Amino acid sequence: MTNMTRSTQKDVARAIGVSDMTVSRVLTGRGTVSVRTREKVLAAVEAMGYVRNRMAGSLALSRSNQVGVVLPSMRVGIFPEVLAGITQELEKAGYNPVIGVTDYDIDREESLVESLLSWNAAGIIVNDFVHTNRTKKLLEKAGVPVVEIMQLSGDPIRQCVGFDHAEAACALVDHLLARGYSRFGYLGWHGTQYAASVRFAGVRDHLRAQGYALVAPSMFDAPPNVEEGRVGLAKLLEQKSDVDAVIFGNDLMAVGAVFYCDEIGVKVPDDLAIAGFGGLDIGQALPKKLTTIRFPRLGVGQRAARAILNSMAGQTKPKVTDMKFELIEGETS
Repeated sequence: MTNMTRSTQKDVARAIGVSDMTVSRVLTGRGTVSVRTREKVLAAVEAMGYVRNRMAGSLALSRSNQVGVVLPSMRVGIFPEVLAGITQELEKAGYNPVIGVTDYDIDREESLVESLLSWNAAGIIVNDFVHTNRTKKLLEKAGVPVVEIMQLSGDPIRQCVGFDHAEAACALVDHLLARGYSRFGYLGWHGTQYAASVRFAGVRDHLRAQGYALVAPSMFDAPPNVEEGRVGLAKLLEQKSDVDAVIFGNDLMAVGAVFYCDEIGVKVPDDLAIAGFGGLDIGQALPKKLTTIRFPRLGVGQRAARAILNSMAGQTKPKVTDMKFELIEGETS
């Protein structure tokens, strides 16, 4: 397991053979230090994942009751529920979440993680396995429990809680193939939404393995909301009007697509099957319930928080926690 000892300012000074004061001068920008020494200090800080402690005096040696939670969005329907699960479990133990939102920007994630660690966060929960090199180093050297959530397909820094997106994509494809569909389109928020990319690759590769292709493999790069589902399906049908099933990277876009089909007189599922991903309530409230993949969003948050708390208590914990998923065989396919 990764070393849980957090690097100190003295460790940095000792590693490059300078004084504590010299390192302090470089990091605070106070006092005169040669360019060569400054570069040595900054290189050591980078290599060791050192984060300056912003807590004063005796507080610098104590653990706070705050757990850093860095999420990619609070506009996407899944993450408010994940956060609710985290908050419920932490508050039972007297801890509070301090939340940062990256908007799927991994450089912003790096800044947020560094800031949270500088204020002595007792643990860190982050999304996915995709981080900048510096963020990985910071988390590896944090000296506090770290849990990555939502994904399983990767090498967690310490622990991860999530489900297999590629396996879920395969289950959705198998369901649609069993219903007789054969000409597939795909619409999903790609960009830096890495889990959506894994789902797309899972759909594409599983179809290929079964002898089918994505005849309209549009990676429509847009916010995952209802309106973009409408716009995306319109564009996709302009490219390839004879698709008989379209898979969406999330339920909000799939719901928008159902609305669009109703507007233009396309019958779902007779003319076109629609499938989503996420199992949101809005999809199950449609006149015809949405075919989708549901996973325990609240449960992911709860288990992630428990993993942090158990680790702080020195309890044995699994490196990987698979929360599983459920195929909802709705009425849109």
